[in-house]
Amino acid sequence: MTEACRKYLVFTLAGRRFAFDLAQVAEVEEQPVTWPIPMAPRCYPGAMNFHGTIVAVMDLALFLGLSGSQVPEKVIVIDTCIASLAFLVEQVIRIVSVNQADIQEGTDGPFATAQVYLPDGGATLLDAAAIAERAGETINA
Repeated sequence: MTEACRKYLVFTLAGRRFAFDLAQVAEVEEQPVTWPIPMAPRCYPGAMNFHGTIVAVMDLALFLGLSGSQVPEKVIVIDTCIASLAFLVEQVIRIVSVNQADIQEGTDGPFATAQVYLPDGGATLLDAAAIAERAGETINA
């Protein structure tokens, strides 16, 4: 994907706005039915069936250590080339193209790569692959 075509999926966690590069996202769904994952860390409420593939579901706010009282409503399934993982999030706000945002490199946390500034506020750009890598370490610990 060329830089001019790049798009971002903006969503909320614990009342804060975040984004993923849309190239890292397979699909957005309503909160799914999940089945428990034995002995998994607390941030994994279960696993779901994603088009015939079993995918671990992670409460992303809990994993990132964010506190908030919002109940997750959506799940963002990341590209299966990255991992079989989906993230519970509060709301998905919208998709924005790179020409609708001001992207400023810099980090605001271990999985952040940049800040995405929009006319109605900013969002922290997260790296889904980095989260998936760390998630694999935690679930296998």
